[in-house]
Amino acid sequence: GRSTLDLTYGAALRFGARLGSNQLAFVVDYSGWQSLEDRSVITFGALNLAAEYTRTFFGDVVAMSLAAGPSILLTDSLLDDAGSVGLFIELRPAGFRWRTKHLNIGLDPLSFTIVAPVLGALPLVRVQYRTTVTLEFRP
Repeated sequence: GRSTLDLTYGAALRFGARLGSNQLAFVVDYSGWQSLEDRSVITFGALNLAAEYTRTFFGDVVAMSLAAGPSILLTDSLLDDAGSVGLFIELRPAGFRWRTKHLNIGLDPLSFTIVAPVLGALPLVRVQYRTTVTLEFRP
């Protein structure tokens, strides 16, 4: 995705297992930030690793999820070194799911995400409001 306000990009992969209306997944999420001077250059980035719990309702049509884990700074900043580890939290309170034979399509119109790869004296914390589209492949 791309934000015109916060100058961020992102993509994620989720690997998990489902049992009824409960799903546990491992999340690999990348959050990149554009340079304010040159919008064509991505200067910062964080790799977020998380455990995620998802619960579906109303015949798997509505879903809510919570993910939490470490956030790792991938590039040096003016104050912090690459490799700094902080916190990642993502709450998707109400999303919609459509099922086909081998594919679930999801839309989470609003999710709340905290990407905080540095929690020291001068923390690097990005609060993001995301719209997420998901594709879930089923055997």
